[in-house]
Amino acid sequence: MRERAAVLLLCAAQFVDVLGVTIAVIGLPEIGRRFPGAEASTQWVVSGYALLFGGFLVSAGRVADRYGHRRTFVWGMTAFLAASLAGGLAPGIEVLITARAIQGLAAAFVVPAAFALVLSLTAEGRERVVAVGWWTATAAAGGAAGFLFGGLLVHYAGWRSIFLLNVPICLAVLLFARSLLPARTERAGRGSLDLPGAMLVTGGLLAAIYGVSAATGTVRVVALAGAVALLAAFVVVERRTADPLVPARLVGTPRFDAALVVAFALTFATTPASVLGTVFFQQQQGLSAGTTGFLFAPFSIGVVGGSWLGTRLLDRLSGRWVAFGAFGVVAAALVIGLIALRTGSTAGFAVSLAISGTGLGAASVAATNAGTSVVGETDRGIASGLLNTAPQLGSALGTAVISTVALGSGATDLPSGIFVALGAAVLGTAATLGLGGPRVTAGTHGVR
Repeated sequence: MRERAAVLLLCAAQFVDVLGVTIAVIGLPEIGRRFPGAEASTQWVVSGYALLFGGFLVSAGRVADRYGHRRTFVWGMTAFLAASLAGGLAPGIEVLITARAIQGLAAAFVVPAAFALVLSLTAEGRERVVAVGWWTATAAAGGAAGFLFGGLLVHYAGWRSIFLLNVPICLAVLLFARSLLPARTERAGRGSLDLPGAMLVTGGLLAAIYGVSAATGTVRVVALAGAVALLAAFVVVERRTADPLVPARLVGTPRFDAALVVAFALTFATTPASVLGTVFFQQQQGLSAGTTGFLFAPFSIGVVGGSWLGTRLLDRLSGRWVAFGAFGVVAAALVIGLIALRTGSTAGFAVSLAISGTGLGAASVAATNAGTSVVGETDRGIASGLLNTAPQLGSALGTAVISTVALGSGATDLPSGIFVALGAAVLGTAATLGLGGPRVTAGTHGVR
């Protein structure tokens, strides 16, 4: 019972951290109105969080392995709480953007540490599959629910509430962490921290996320070129380091590599639907932020339901076929969304979101379970960092491409964004064939 409560606590922390990526999206227009003259800077309320969250996940995962998962989790949650309070009380846009950046950095340390703790608290087999199902459900639902909660909070309580919401939740998590997270999970790793590798991969990821999500024109090209150079240097350094940041025993394992590609393609394929949905509902259909938030509820419900379904299917099928079928569901949802856009059907697009969420949840469970099945105890933090970085990059790149293809140059061509998402779904479908592995047999005990 204690282990189940601990897993739920860690999933709650994961939900809040991922929620932070999207919850501010719908509130940006209101924030811009409250800070006159800062409209051009408001995008960094979202981008600043995503930039540091995605950029530091890999390095933070190895820090958690090196200095202890529970210790890293508690300190990260404390920093996240403080930054949330600062954001909710921010007197100006500069303070708000800074607070959001610190939130993203703190979340980058919390997520890999929390997932490593989930793996430590559960036994191999059915118990872990169910726990991973909970974890992926809360992660995907957190990102999807951001649109729902953001719209409702902004409409009824004002924009500051989307940041202050985190404060009581973080306090509750910290209050129960000491009693629910046993001391045996606090195992600091051995060896030195690969600082050159950490600096190179963090710099490369920061440049990549910045290049695809915030910059334009020449700056974008320079940022992406810098990202390629830094990540290439990271690969060279890692090959010559005795104790590398990313162990060769982890990356290079076919099943783990396939899981990374699937996670990347999955968010690349599903994020555009969310972005296009906000534009379609508010700008083309003239709906309010609150109503738009309600229309994203089917997506959140679909994610949770798909995660539950994916967990059940893994009792009977390998991760390869569960993820393969889930991408088929995502593709079908995108086709329905395309028809809805062309016919102007609000209900049709809401249905497509629900179906897309179902595929997202099921594929996330299958990919995460396949990726973690080859991870040893000493690599759980870094593995979690990588498995969480891949979808962050997919989401960032998907958003950037959609902004350019479907929303750029002063024109709005939403159907073209659907075709881009379908291309990503094809890539993900091909990658699922590398997940392989036998199905996981159900045990008599587990987290339920």
